[in-house]
Amino acid sequence: MTRGEAPFGGANAPELSPVSRDMLHEQIYEMLKRNLMMGRFTPGQKLPLRGLAKSLGTSLMPVRDALQRLESVGSVVSTPNRTMMVPIFTTKQLQDIRTLRSILESAALELAVVNRTDEELEKLKAHVADICRSAEVDDLDLFLEANYHFHMLIAEMSRLSFIGQLLEPLWMHIGPSVRHSVPNKTLFYSSAQNHKDVYDAIVAGDAKAANAALQRDISEGYNF
Repeated sequence: MTRGEAPFGGANAPELSPVSRDMLHEQIYEMLKRNLMMGRFTPGQKLPLRGLAKSLGTSLMPVRDALQRLESVGSVVSTPNRTMMVPIFTTKQLQDIRTLRSILESAALELAVVNRTDEELEKLKAHVADICRSAEVDDLDLFLEANYHFHMLIAEMSRLSFIGQLLEPLWMHIGPSVRHSVPNKTLFYSSAQNHKDVYDAIVAGDAKAANAALQRDISEGYNF
């Protein structure tokens, strides 16, 4: 069995906590969506319905519903035996996702520089600290989570309507591949520096410098 074929719940699978019964369908969808965006699944990883339901401590129906919603936006695909799987995108598709991220996040960043609040800057600073710490201790899971929150917070700071809805499918598509894009310490530290540069430029009100650092981060993060 290859790494890509490892069933959910195997040795390399992420640990997921059971959810409460309230709004179960939405909670499970949000949990699976975030795990995709934060790179906790791998390209080609199978997501068996029963395995997911057991891990989440719930019945099959809300898990099936969540997977169907994810399939509708292309974030999971159905195999010939009807098992859901994390898609394996081509290099061209990944490059297209990178281009779209670059355009959308650049637009969001320009407005975030203007619209940011002190409270948001403190949160952004905390995410940068986590990213830097993840590089120091070589903690890929910490990096992926902090990286996700950093970029989503900038989108929120932009005050652009619908920016989250536009970015989330792209992050669900690319998240599983990003895990394989930080293969060594050099790139780890480079990414940490890029995020710090983005933050420093936002604080300084320098949209041009912030965008330059963001473009470096997006470009270097796609190690095809």
